[in-house]
Amino acid sequence: AGIVGLKQVGGLGVFLMGEVLVRLRRVLHWGPLIALTIITIVTISGSYSAIQLWSRPKHRVTFFRWPNFIVMYTWLFLILKNFYQALHGPGSTPDGWKPANPEDCQFLQYCKICEGYKAPRSHHCHQCERCSMKMDHHCPWINNCVGHENHASFLRFTFYVPLGCLHGAILNANFLYRVITNEFMYYRPYFQINMGWIIMAMMGIAVAMGAAIGVFILFATQVYSICKNETQIEDWIISKARQRRKRARSQGVQLEPFVYPYNLGPWENFKQVINFSGRARGNGVEWPVKEGCNPYSFSIEQLEQKKEKREHVVEAEVVRPYNGAWCPCSHGVCVALCGSPVDRRVPILTGDSFDISKYDEYWVYGDVLLSEAEKKSRHLVSTRGWVPRHCIKEKRSERRGEGCGDVSDVAASVSAKTTAQEGKKTKGKKTKAKEE
Repeated sequence: AGIVGLKQVGGLGVFLMGEVLVRLRRVLHWGPLIALTIITIVTISGSYSAIQLWSRPKHRVTFFRWPNFIVMYTWLFLILKNFYQALHGPGSTPDGWKPANPEDCQFLQYCKICEGYKAPRSHHCHQCERCSMKMDHHCPWINNCVGHENHASFLRFTFYVPLGCLHGAILNANFLYRVITNEFMYYRPYFQINMGWIIMAMMGIAVAMGAAIGVFILFATQVYSICKNETQIEDWIISKARQRRKRARSQGVQLEPFVYPYNLGPWENFKQVINFSGRARGNGVEWPVKEGCNPYSFSIEQLEQKKEKREHVVEAEVVRPYNGAWCPCSHGVCVALCGSPVDRRVPILTGDSFDISKYDEYWVYGDVLLSEAEKKSRHLVSTRGWVPRHCIKEKRSERRGEGCGDVSDVAASVSAKTTAQEGKKTKGKKTKAKEE
């Protein structure tokens, strides 16, 4: 029994050490490092200002001595605690996951990378390389996704950061005011005041106010999303669902009205994320839905949107290679500076087939058509991403008529056709007017 107990303790220790190492690797990234640098600057400058305030005569600052330190380091503890918890991530469906009932697979999307079905409200994150449960967005400041398991800790983190930064800014502003009014000439401060600390206090105010305003806006948007029970990705899907029905009505087709199934009312929605237990409700796979909706209503809408998207995919061929760099200066200044900062880039070689699904001014988004062997030989995790627009040439296709040439000609050809049709209409009107 003793040996078994030691093995269990040892296994628990290895597990905890593994968790710490995983989160440490998450921290060693530009986003978390910048966040921790901001916290450090505000803490050091605020502590120095608080200590100098302490050196003032006791009868003038008795009430503000201990509370300043207690409150400031309470903010710091809460910020770091929730930051560490948010690093844990939203949780993910295991590779090869599928619903218990095989018949339900037809209502779910299949992830080729994870080689399993996506649970309701789950989405594949190309940065994390996994299907995250109830994925809201990928946050660079924690180098992880925000979703089911860490949504509450991320919300608390965005709540405490503005408060802590505002407190630090007030302390630094108080110190600078005492310096400007030469108040420290009448008593001896604990530490010598020099230009370095004055610059540190000024930098602390600038950094604290910038972080407080930016993070508070993020906090407000998160609260609004939680009260609607909509993630950022789901909000985008809902807008596409409405556009799809509006477009269908303009074509004389009546689709079934779309009802978002997860909105149970602000209070119930809020309790799914924030509660006294501190843990997210549910298992991240099964979700309560509105009356009249089934658990796969939203997934079915996603499948319909994907189907419609595939019907409008433009087949193209790669005419110039691209290595997937984030700032491809060899492809021109505009391409290097105007790339999408959100989605990943994908390397391509001359002769590859490419399916275009999105257009930007200098970039296109789509999927490189590669076999599994080619994908492994190129060491690609995903074949989907952005590539420079001039690297792609549209293929000739009967389905799309005579569309051939650079993808930049696609919009021009559509515009030309529209202009020609308007010209014919104008000529017809003039002919009728002459006949009359």
